[in-house]
Amino acid sequence: MDTCKSLRLVLLTLVFFLFSSTIGFGDVAEDTVNVLKSVNLEIQGMYNAISLNVWNASLVNENSKWAVGLRLHDENVRSEAYKLGFINLKRPVDKSYFNLLAFVGQVQGVALTIGYESYSIPVTGFEKTYYISTNQVLQTEYSKTWLALPSLPLGDLVIGPFALNYEGFSLSKLGNEQPKVEVNMKRGYALIDTLPLSFVQIGNIYSLGIFVFADKSLEQGAIVNLGWDLDEGRLVGLLGGRIFIDFQDFRFFFSTFGTYVPSSQNLKYGVWFRFLSPFSGDLIIQNNVAYFKLRFSE
Repeated sequence: MDTCKSLRLVLLTLVFFLFSSTIGFGDVAEDTVNVLKSVNLEIQGMYNAISLNVWNASLVNENSKWAVGLRLHDENVRSEAYKLGFINLKRPVDKSYFNLLAFVGQVQGVALTIGYESYSIPVTGFEKTYYISTNQVLQTEYSKTWLALPSLPLGDLVIGPFALNYEGFSLSKLGNEQPKVEVNMKRGYALIDTLPLSFVQIGNIYSLGIFVFADKSLEQGAIVNLGWDLDEGRLVGLLGGRIFIDFQDFRFFFSTFGTYVPSSQNLKYGVWFRFLSPFSGDLIIQNNVAYFKLRFSE
């Protein structure tokens, strides 16, 4: 299954839930989600490989070649106790997890995912996936950081306060095989006192600029950046932003960035959906290369 077919499947799934909620079939969509959560459905696609996981069983399709597999997965959440008046409560400190999939059939291979999240300030997290088959080796990497620091005295001056919200994702096909496959999207929003700054990377375009219409968490806002395209050796400009959408049962962040001083060949762009409810995961598209991972779990 190629990228277009995989992406079409994801978009049809999203349209189904959105359409059901809009025309009053919310109960149908809710019942469907509950069934999918009960079997711990997870669907993941990167480049020309897609896996459908139900409990510990998996169905894999790579470039129209099929395989079946088994997976092992585990999650460990650490908590700490604290008192609120006379009540003893617990709050999560961090979470670590892994997912190992082995598959055989018309194509053979393994896929390993490891991840970690810290819920204390600074909030950090990362996830790495290695997909190794008889035909190719793919790697994905995700990372995030959120921190806030108070003002710092520097002689007679006071610098700050500081805040940073960073998120990045990359997908690459390892080796020298052609065509070269790569997704590389990073965005960082910073606030130094009242000065909002932004950093955005799309592929080999690196840009700096200002971050406007920002909320206090730096999760939403618009960017106006200037950057340099290393592939073409020229100055480019980027416009874009990130917004939170809450519609019926759908809750997700939508980000989009693109060149407003076009490259000599074509428009370069990146789109990132981060889904929170009724399912969680990501849909990322950069210059016609797609990655997605959707999880239906309790």
